[in-house]
Amino acid sequence: MARWLTVANFLTVASLISVAALLLWQMRTDAERRSELTANSLVQVLGRDIARNVELYDLSLQAVVDSFGRDDVAQAAPELRQLILFNRAASAPGFAFLLLLDTNGAIVSGSNPLVPKGLDRSDTEYFRHFTAHPEDDGLHISPPAISRVSGQHMIMLSRRLSNPDGSFAGVVVGGIKIDYLRSLFASVDAEHAGTVTLYGPDGVILMREPFDQSAIGTSVAETPSYRRMIAMRDGSFVGPATVGDGERRLTFARLGTEPLILSIAVAPSRIYAEWWQRALGLGMVLLSLCGVTAGLTWLLRRELGRREQAEARLVAANAHLAEQATTDALTGLGNRRRFDDALAQEWGRAMRGRWPLSLILIDADCFKGFNDTYGHQRGDEALRLIAGSIRAAANRASDIACRIGGEEFAVILPEVDMARAEIVAERIRATVMGWAMSHAAGPHAVLTVSCGVTSVPEVLAHTPSALGAEADAALYAAKGAGRNLVRCTEPSERAL
Repeated sequence: MARWLTVANFLTVASLISVAALLLWQMRTDAERRSELTANSLVQVLGRDIARNVELYDLSLQAVVDSFGRDDVAQAAPELRQLILFNRAASAPGFAFLLLLDTNGAIVSGSNPLVPKGLDRSDTEYFRHFTAHPEDDGLHISPPAISRVSGQHMIMLSRRLSNPDGSFAGVVVGGIKIDYLRSLFASVDAEHAGTVTLYGPDGVILMREPFDQSAIGTSVAETPSYRRMIAMRDGSFVGPATVGDGERRLTFARLGTEPLILSIAVAPSRIYAEWWQRALGLGMVLLSLCGVTAGLTWLLRRELGRREQAEARLVAANAHLAEQATTDALTGLGNRRRFDDALAQEWGRAMRGRWPLSLILIDADCFKGFNDTYGHQRGDEALRLIAGSIRAAANRASDIACRIGGEEFAVILPEVDMARAEIVAERIRATVMGWAMSHAAGPHAVLTVSCGVTSVPEVLAHTPSALGAEADAALYAAKGAGRNLVRCTEPSERAL
């Protein structure tokens, strides 16, 4: 009863824990899903703004490129030429003015009339890029740098200028102010959303919020997470941080057709911060319930334990009585009742499983004369010697040895055929004779036994009693042949 009560309470507690674990897992999954949805929405919204601004500024650059290649523009007066070239230049708080560089990298003109003409910009990254890649006529985005014209941190956007014959004619360049991007990123509330990063070509960090000046302009092209983002256009995954240590959930997207990637990286501790608070609260409640349940179970089990102990003592006493009822007091072997029950049980098993079953009957030779000569006390000693010899020969756990009469014994050998049973019987006979206990009234002057062996399926015996009769017949054959012998029943022809 106490055991079942413990099991029931254990199952109750386990069920509570399982339900709580499932609930916590769902809450954790929901927290992760909400974080991913929020990050994805922010990437989409912020990415559209950045892509739109880059596209708008690039249109201004393309307008200059298109106008520059026209003959009428090239022949126009300087003031008119500047007006034509820069009349579609985008003007916004985040945009810097456009500059036109000649083939030597010197400033020729700009969207702002006050630009310092003639200033040498041939050492800039974007000018070196187009001189090294004359076939590149696309938009080029440079790493953040301080403009020597405005003195501000900028991300420079540039395009190649070509002469009518296609030769290199210079570069048109403009910039997006870092401060503008910083204000745009700050609106995201990175403290709650995560780290927002804009990557340019070759994994160069163009902007990062929370802002870290030391990270701006550095390349993370060799980091595993950046390589994974490059391989995908957009998506979300968990990987190592591109800057710093630890794991991050990165949600990212490529901005339009430009080599720009915007990502939001969130640390797991931030994703699951609220979940941990709820988990701890739920855990405390669950721990309290489990503690109360365990305490009540212990009290009830203690009371039931006392009752079980009393019942166990009663059961042990009954088992002892049952053992005594099936055990021969003199030899310690099973008695006749034990023999009948065991033979019927093993007979049933042998018939169901089609296994062999052997039976050995053993009888002490001329034992009445032994008692008459040496007395009953010496006779009891002889019977115990025979019982010990039987135990030594039939020593498998499944072997069953019994004393079924005054000086008659039986051994049941499950799953043993007649040949092996004969070996066991011969061992018993030889062991008893080997003790050389004097027996003046016997035919061999020492205590001996005769054994009858039978076995199914070698012998057709349709009932346990029929098997016993076959073994008894073999025993009488051994006695009739001179005693101190082992005789086996002849196998039935139908059985063979």
